[in-house]
Amino acid sequence: MKKFIVFILPAVIFSLTTCTSKPEANLEKEREKVMQVLDNFVKAHEDRDLELLLSCFSDKPDIVILGTDEDELWVDKVSMGEDQERAYETFNTINLSVRDKILKMCSTGDQAWFYMKVNWFVESGDQQFNFDGIRTTGVLENENNIWRIVQIHTSMPVKGQAVEY
Repeated sequence: MKKFIVFILPAVIFSLTTCTSKPEANLEKEREKVMQVLDNFVKAHEDRDLELLLSCFSDKPDIVILGTDEDELWVDKVSMGEDQERAYETFNTINLSVRDKILKMCSTGDQAWFYMKVNWFVESGDQQFNFDGIRTTGVLENENNIWRIVQIHTSMPVKGQAVEY
């Protein structure tokens, strides 16, 4: 019995001190912070504010950013920023309208994922472009109490069904 207690007691103490659950996060407060990042993402594009746009993304080296163009795949925010800066230099106007926004929060308050449809109006030189219903999905992580995008994907849906089923 002594051997049993000698073995079990340290295990119980260890489990009580290391396996405590994380305190419940204030999800409504965290939700507001995530929504602000998404609002900043939109505002950054409209204002062509590269610094604000980059502040929305994680500094981690393993993020994924996928745009609508075939070559728009970045795995860090620096290379995306370089390409975005060139785009901003050619655009006179960018207007975005967001609809159908869905935000889900992890119960720990450490991650969030979202979906939104975005209508883009872009003026470049004397040409105007409308891209309606751009589907945008992504994942954000809470990094030292600052929410950052770690994955984002935009796509242009086809009208109707690409293949009937």
